[in-house]
Amino acid sequence: MAETFCLSDFDAYGFDMDHTLAKYKLVNLMQLSYEAICDCLIQKSGYSPKLKDDIHLHKDFICKGLFFDAARGNILKLSHDGKILRASHGTRMMSEDEMISVYGTDLHWEHFHEAQRDVKCTGAGFKFRFFENYFDIPGAVICAHIVDTLDEEEGKPLEQYTFWEDVLVAMHTNFIPSAFTGNAGWFFPKLKANAKNYLQECSQGVKQWLKDLRQKNKIVFLMTSSGYDFASLVMNVILGADWQSFFDICLFNARKPAFFMNKTSFLKIEGGVEDMPVKTLRKNGCYSQGNLEDLTAFLSSQTDTQQPKVVYFGDSLCSDSYPARTYAGWSVVLVLEEMEAEGYHLTRHDLDCDDEQPASKVRQRQVNIEIDPEEESFLLSKMWGSFFYHEKEDTKHDGCMNTFWGRLVSQYNAIAIPIIEYIAGMPISHVYTRFGREVGSTSGFHPAKPKPLMPSKTLEISS
Repeated sequence: MAETFCLSDFDAYGFDMDHTLAKYKLVNLMQLSYEAICDCLIQKSGYSPKLKDDIHLHKDFICKGLFFDAARGNILKLSHDGKILRASHGTRMMSEDEMISVYGTDLHWEHFHEAQRDVKCTGAGFKFRFFENYFDIPGAVICAHIVDTLDEEEGKPLEQYTFWEDVLVAMHTNFIPSAFTGNAGWFFPKLKANAKNYLQECSQGVKQWLKDLRQKNKIVFLMTSSGYDFASLVMNVILGADWQSFFDICLFNARKPAFFMNKTSFLKIEGGVEDMPVKTLRKNGCYSQGNLEDLTAFLSSQTDTQQPKVVYFGDSLCSDSYPARTYAGWSVVLVLEEMEAEGYHLTRHDLDCDDEQPASKVRQRQVNIEIDPEEESFLLSKMWGSFFYHEKEDTKHDGCMNTFWGRLVSQYNAIAIPIIEYIAGMPISHVYTRFGREVGSTSGFHPAKPKPLMPSKTLEISS
């Protein structure tokens, strides 16, 4: 019998901010990120101005979860067991024969086990980097462009590429929290000047849902790796000036995933600035940095439960799902916008739910579940294919997730949803089917499985 998941079973509800509660206007955001990284490389590291153009020209190259093989200048898409499914050298897609000449007949990537074991975005010695969030995904396009430029200048592919640390420095320069505080770099100044151009306001339904979660002895907390000042700007746009009233405690600069493993003290935030270290957290307070042990003690005291059951909503498999599940034992709801972009196949079973009403008719709050068509076009890549699935590797034709990220989706998350607005519209008592224990399980997608994961013979009704 399939295992189930229900929000009402939990004592505490935690929320990441970026790409979770805060839904970005992705096309505008990726254009800004792309230009900011390019400008830094051009102005600080002496790269050619030709590096910077319109990201719309490269939208089919954009795909979440690609790996950059830094020394070889190759971009890779991996299977769940480390096989290279597709690859490009710079922006040029490689044939299977080319891939075999570089990686061997089995096409197994030598860094796969490190990437799978640690789920860290950067490999030891900067040997690789994966691009998993929409702030840095444009970095893959930039790396590919630099490879193209270097090859053109040399008249052939280089034996080794050494520019990756320049790109890493450019990303760090733009996205480090102090850049927001100091109005430095090329990213934050433009975002601050017109934040509503990059952020989508939460619906009234989401706001009511957050209030409804705060029942007696239930705790709702915000935990983000963003600094207090940037988070305040974002939260003010998406929830309003009273945004702190939606949470029992707010945690900033959490430095995930290290938060779940280290013993860093919490710092109390006074007047928007980090102050003295504290050991005991107080309700309605704002804190920075911190650690899992002290947060658990707070949640236990507030819920009067020795081992509080926690569910955390996040978008990153690297810094949310993997550490929260592995080190904290929390259940995780993954917010995965690719679900919406790749489309659903709703079966008759999906249209039935444990509330004894069709899912489309049990909504208790008015929410916004529309997706921008232009945004969808950026999330779908003909060049790289589905985020979840690679047909050529599906020898059983059963529609199981068989990409690197597909395996992690089912391994570390209770369920996956396209946007917070979807689950906010459902009753808190609604019962969902969890991901199964088998590799590549697809049972935890809600409201339904992405289209590429549906066996062709299955009867479905497109949403």
